[in-house]
Amino acid sequence: MAIALPVLLLAAAAWQQQTDTTVAVPRDVRRLELSVHAGTIRIATWERSELRVRAEHGSRDRVTVEVRGSVVKVDASRRYGIPSFVEYDLTVPRGMAMELGGVETEITVEGPVGDITASSVEGGISIRGATGTVSANSVEGDIVIQGGTGTVHVTGVDGEIRVSDAKGEVTVETVDSDITLENIDGTSVDAGTVDGAVIYRGTIHDNGRYRFTSHDGDVVLEVPETINATISVATFEGSFEADPAFKVQLSQTRPGKRFNFVLGNGSARIELESFDGGIRLIRR
Repeated sequence: MAIALPVLLLAAAAWQQQTDTTVAVPRDVRRLELSVHAGTIRIATWERSELRVRAEHGSRDRVTVEVRGSVVKVDASRRYGIPSFVEYDLTVPRGMAMELGGVETEITVEGPVGDITASSVEGGISIRGATGTVSANSVEGDIVIQGGTGTVHVTGVDGEIRVSDAKGEVTVETVDSDITLENIDGTSVDAGTVDGAVIYRGTIHDNGRYRFTSHDGDVVLEVPETINATISVATFEGSFEADPAFKVQLSQTRPGKRFNFVLGNGSARIELESFDGGIRLIRR
């Protein structure tokens, strides 16, 4: 049976606009949930089994912390309407999973955390030190992800996306921005944008699957010289270049047509596509 342990954090006086409290987190509490309409969410980690909540907010707002089952939820509310702006600074147990969200919200996470989901309509997202799965989405804001294991899924519309040091399956989709993937150790990587460049620097695993596409931008693949891959290239108005170290031999290559070539035993599959941009294969 779930036991609710509410902790109500009220301003001591009408003019007070700050909350600062620390709450014990039982071992069976594994996930943090926090959403704010407008403001900032900043999260750091420590070794304690405690959650520290610091918040700057309006005098009519109240911040609550509630532990229910395996979830700890932090929330801000007021008697009428919703809080106009709240700035959160949280310190959470190392490795805690979390679900963070907002509308006009900047989200920053620093330190080793577990599985994480973060979303914002109008605001940037920065997650550094993730050790589990990562899902991040922002309509209008830059997204920076460092770390992540298993599955990393990032979507955006208008804002640069940078992912580094991720392992496993990586998927990145956006509309009007560049994508940079750095030091990726993935067996399945799919990155695509409509109006922007796609840059990949990482490993190519035998039998892996990789796809990099842009409608109106360059596609750059920077990989080790010794890879085993069958590579498919398609560009209509752009060009294709390969570092001489790869010893690429092309036949029957015509503008606007797809062509293939094989490196090593060809076990991995790589698709490179750009309608109006150059495609480059660079030795790392």
